[in-house]
Amino acid sequence: MFDFSKFSDVGDYLSLKNCEENNRSAISRYYYSVFGSVRMYLVLFLNEFEFIDNFKVHSRICDRMSNSDDNTESEIGEILDDLREIRNYADYEWDKFDEDYFKKNLVKVRNNSKLVLDEVESLKKSPPFKF
Repeated sequence: MFDFSKFSDVGDYLSLKNCEENNRSAISRYYYSVFGSVRMYLVLFLNEFEFIDNFKVHSRICDRMSNSDDNTESEIGEILDDLREIRNYADYEWDKFDEDYFKKNLVKVRNNSKLVLDEVESLKKSPPFKF
């Protein structure tokens, strides 16, 4: 089974060359490392099979995590939503943001994605109880 966290390694590699196209692509890889890992956590560890369906899955996962009663899940949801917004800018906006915006946000995206990947691994070992 594919390990989405490996996309983070691709982001690290891309960010070694400081240019706009690499920074934008690295941001996208960092986001997808987190998104895929969170999605697999929900489906494989919590049996929340509704997240297999691709329909609006990005927003549904952000909402599910952000609205969790578990503080760690809620924090992950907030960070994931922020990463998603920056990733959308990196992938789709060519005139609203300049190279400096992506250079500045790359560090934030990298750090937050690695934080979330660590938190997801902790949750896998000790998932929150649901009543």
